[in-house]
Amino acid sequence: MKKTNPFYEENAIPVSEFRDWSAMTLKPYNKNTASPYTKTRVILMNGTEFEQCWFLHNFSRHEKNNDLRRELALLRRHEQQQQKVISSLKPVDESPLETTISYEQLAVDLTAVLARHVKDENVKNALNFALLEDFDHLYRFANLLESEQCDQQHKIRIIEEENTQDNTQDGVGS
Repeated sequence: MKKTNPFYEENAIPVSEFRDWSAMTLKPYNKNTASPYTKTRVILMNGTEFEQCWFLHNFSRHEKNNDLRRELALLRRHEQQQQKVISSLKPVDESPLETTISYEQLAVDLTAVLARHVKDENVKNALNFALLEDFDHLYRFANLLESEQCDQQHKIRIIEEENTQDNTQDGVGS
C-alpha cells in the first residue's frame, strides 16, 4: 500500500480558499421540525472538529520545525473555519435544556454502539451500566422540558384569558 505524506502534497490547502464571515454562517436547522439525529450529528461533528483543532494546536506547540508549523497553521485555520460553519447550524433559539437532551441522545447512541461491538464482557457490562445512566438522564431531561413547556403554555393561556376579560369589560368584545 502506498503511503502519502500530506505535508508534501502541493496546494493541498490554498490560502485563497479561506472563507469570509458571510460564507461561514449557514441557515440553522429548525429546532421544531429537525430530526433528533440531525441535532446529534451537528453536536458530534462540532466535537470532532473541536478535537481536531485542539490536537493540531498541541502538535504545533511541540513541533520544532518552523516550516511544518506554518503548514499546520494553515490547516488549523481551515479546521477552525469548518468548525464555525458546523456551529452555525445550531439555532440561536434552542434552549440549553434542548441542547442537553441532544447531548444525552448522542451519549446513548454512542454508548450503545460501543457496547454492541466490544468483546470483553466486563467492558460490555460497564458500558451497559453507562447506557442505563444515559437513558435515565435523557428521560429526566425530557420530563423537565415537557414540564417547562406545559408551564409556558399555561401562562400564555392565563394571559390570553386576562386580555379577553379586559376587552370584554372595556366593551371591545361585545
